[in-house]
Amino acid sequence: MAEMKNPFTEWYETVQKMAGGSFPAVDFQSVSRAGQENLQAMSEVARIAAGALQEIVKQQQSIATQAVSQWQEAAGKLAKGDAQAVLTQSAENFRTNAETAAKSFGELSEIARKAQTDIWSILTSQVEKNMGKAK
Repeated sequence: MAEMKNPFTEWYETVQKMAGGSFPAVDFQSVSRAGQENLQAMSEVARIAAGALQEIVKQQQSIATQAVSQWQEAAGKLAKGDAQAVLTQSAENFRTNAETAAKSFGELSEIARKAQTDIWSILTSQVEKNMGKAK
């Protein structure tokens, strides 16, 4: 039976010749640590993004619930034949809803801005750490 030859021996010898006879040392512990830190950073990014998304959805649900409640109230008044009260209340609801929507858009924008800022900070810090420029 023929002896099995290591398939990487020839490749390794060729690469050594191309690299001038030796390979630079690789610190596998540092590579592993950097990989773990990258995963931790990405986990933190995911946590921030999920929290922001949950808060945005919560506020959107609140807005939708309020709108449905007002619609049901108006429908009940219309069913009782109180059209004048519905028109008067609709004008007031429109004004109130416009103010609430403006405030909600501001709050939603602030949630998104804060999440974006926090995520960018984490990613920038991790890249700087990986490049050896950590503060």
